Amino acid sequence: MRIMLTTAFLVGLLNTTQAAGPSVESVIPAIGQRDTSFTLKLVGAGLSKASELMLYSPDVVCTELKPVTDNELLATLKTTHDCRPGTYAFRVRSPQGVSELRIFRITPFPVVNADEPNESLEEAMSLDRNVTVTGLLEKGDRDYFKLRLRRGDRLSAEVEAVRLGATMIDTVLTVLDAEGKELASADDTPLFGQDPYVSVIVPEDGDYFVRVQEVNLDGDDSGYALHVGTFPRPSSVFPAGGRIGESLTVRFLGDAAGPFEQKVQLPASPDNTHGLFASHLDTTSPTAIPFRISPFENVLEVEPNDAAGTSSNPAIDLPVAFNGVLSQIDDIDLFRFRVNAGQRFQFEAFASRLGSPADTVISILDLDGSILVSNDDDGSHDSRLVFQAPRTGEYLLRVVDQRGAGGEHFFYRVEATLTLPALTAFLPRPNRLSQERQAISVPQGNRIVTFLGVNRKGVTSKVQLTPQGLPLGIKNFPTTIDSDRFQVPVVIEAEADAPIAGALVQLNATGSANQSTVTGTFQQVVDLINMSADRLYQSVSVDRLMIAVVEPVPFRIELEPLKSPLVQDGFVELNIHVHRDPGFNDAIDITFPFLPPWVDGPPLITVPADKTVGTYLAHAHPQVEPRKWTICAEGRVSTGLSRGPVSDDIEMAPAPRGRGRRAQIDTAVSSQLIELDITRSPVSGTIGRVAGEQGTTLLVTCSIERNGELPHRLIATLEGLPNRVHVEPVQVDSQAKQVTFSVKLDPTAPVGEFDSLVCRLTGTRDGQSASFNLGRGGLLKIVPPGGLVTDAEGRPLSPLEALRKTQTEADPENTVGGNKASSR
Repeated sequence: MRIMLTTAFLVGLLNTTQAAGPSVESVIPAIGQRDTSFTLKLVGAGLSKASELMLYSPDVVCTELKPVTDNELLATLKTTHDCRPGTYAFRVRSPQGVSELRIFRITPFPVVNADEPNESLEEAMSLDRNVTVTGLLEKGDRDYFKLRLRRGDRLSAEVEAVRLGATMIDTVLTVLDAEGKELASADDTPLFGQDPYVSVIVPEDGDYFVRVQEVNLDGDDSGYALHVGTFPRPSSVFPAGGRIGESLTVRFLGDAAGPFEQKVQLPASPDNTHGLFASHLDTTSPTAIPFRISPFENVLEVEPNDAAGTSSNPAIDLPVAFNGVLSQIDDIDLFRFRVNAGQRFQFEAFASRLGSPADTVISILDLDGSILVSNDDDGSHDSRLVFQAPRTGEYLLRVVDQRGAGGEHFFYRVEATLTLPALTAFLPRPNRLSQERQAISVPQGNRIVTFLGVNRKGVTSKVQLTPQGLPLGIKNFPTTIDSDRFQVPVVIEAEADAPIAGALVQLNATGSANQSTVTGTFQQVVDLINMSADRLYQSVSVDRLMIAVVEPVPFRIELEPLKSPLVQDGFVELNIHVHRDPGFNDAIDITFPFLPPWVDGPPLITVPADKTVGTYLAHAHPQVEPRKWTICAEGRVSTGLSRGPVSDDIEMAPAPRGRGRRAQIDTAVSSQLIELDITRSPVSGTIGRVAGEQGTTLLVTCSIERNGELPHRLIATLEGLPNRVHVEPVQVDSQAKQVTFSVKLDPTAPVGEFDSLVCRLTGTRDGQSASFNLGRGGLLKIVPPGGLVTDAEGRPLSPLEALRKTQTEADPENTVGGNKASSR
């Protein structure tokens, strides 16, 4: 019975703590064809009231949202004619909130569903050329597909599974002939990680088979998209980047039909997500190869260039982008460049991030070969360093593979740029394993708190963050981040009559460096698939902040402004007022999402249903830095966890499935921001060492030294005492020089030394309660009856001092040091 009651109680808690807004767990299928209309099935929770699909790209529009159940939503989408194949991000918005960010992919090929059964050559599903087939891999599942080809045709197949952004599935792709003989197979690749691809030229006319399976046959209804056809599927492109707006001829490598060249027109603005689609023999690859777009001229390596004296590359003025291939084992590539004394340049390698197997190490050398600066990894297998020229002249950039590996696909690109100041605004992630606090939902007539941050590069000034395109009724919240901080709490408020709506908001950052204005934009990186050891397999980056106005909640909270500061090694009471709507009587849990370094308090306090004010006791440690901060409180409907365990005699019905009334108001709302002033303590003192025997009473005195203004009347308490030691508070005048406590030691008080004594002075000034600690580190020694030895002034002696005193009293001729005085 106890187990059943506790289980029901926990199920109820889980229901009440569900997110009130929609949640999307999976997208089926997570891919659609370009220039068509297609429907995605979104599976999750809270989807019955979905009102809008928030799309981050204008190339895809939602034409219909059709809730099927609370756990299933159909979204019909349409793409533009020039929509690029690739990843597209979205969120679902309802009147209760906003979902996590999810993605779908766009393919240029027709999309068909895999027919079951297809688990053998005999059951293989027949496919046309150049299609995208979507399927699911169950545990132990293998899916077979069949194409009829002619001798000399190129057969390319490529899996998108991890790139669909839902689950970690490690697929294996195999091509077989009509007899079941393996022609090619792939597991992981440098280009697409756990998503494999193959490209072969078929030797004879006939049927050919493509098999998809999970590497350990551990599929768990994991979705995938398989591109199959005669399209080109190269593994690399050289050079790996180009200049903004230029027309460039590149060379694709790794395709079964051999290398081929292609002329490409690059976009007129930087694009960190750009990729090249390979076109060959009237077909185009369904997915792109990553390609850098930057404002730098390309410099291509010229062999030989493996030694300073033999380098055929002329000296180059920076900034440029160096491009090369570590084409053989232990290959070394050197590039000569010129700089002026004192110039600072950043050299950043792009290889692994673009699909190269190279693990680059870059170094800057003198012309005599002496290494001036070097770097291996910088957050990935790609390296980055900053070089400041000690003199005007020529230097060498050296590129090698860390393992000494090489080959025709070991390409790299090193961009050498001036270290210019830069700013990027971002939304901090409190939990890398979830999307907690990665979208902002503000109830009508209420407030929420979020955190906004800025990444600085050479900017040490204050930074102003300014939103553009806020939903109607959201109050403007320009935010300043001080020069010594990288993130701040921000309270966002919605008017009571704000329309329920959402917007993808631009967030601009403005600062200064070298007497010049520096501007930046917002970037949000959302982790979609990450595993143990914080390893990231799939993420997506978006450039706008999701903010929505949602339905009101029946309570608000206010944080009472402080009238006195929080002092070092002191306490201050923070009073939180709860305003409930008529008919709403739930308890409210109060937390503080942000406190300054070395300031803490309880994890949460609960304002009971019959109370309207709660008090949070904040404590500043002695190490805290005196300065002013802004803080706020956060409140949500109490889960009841603070009420303790469920008792055996309580009858509890099983919690209903789905969302209850309280689940609908599980939104955390914020108080306003107030100023918390941390100052040095106005008082100090010393307790020192005291000792007493069990069963006795002793006096403990703490000196008081005033260093500033104190409340007129204070209550002194002695804290840090062991069990079974009793002391009463003492009233103290603010002008007192000391306070004395009468400490009663119980006959069973623990024997030993206790060095955590501290005196706390508590008083009220301007109606605000505050406490001050002093005398920290005082020591109380408790000994058995008859075990206390003191000197003539009553000071307790240490064991060694007590031994010496005993020896001296027994033999007066002994000196204090225990040596007999000479009689000669």
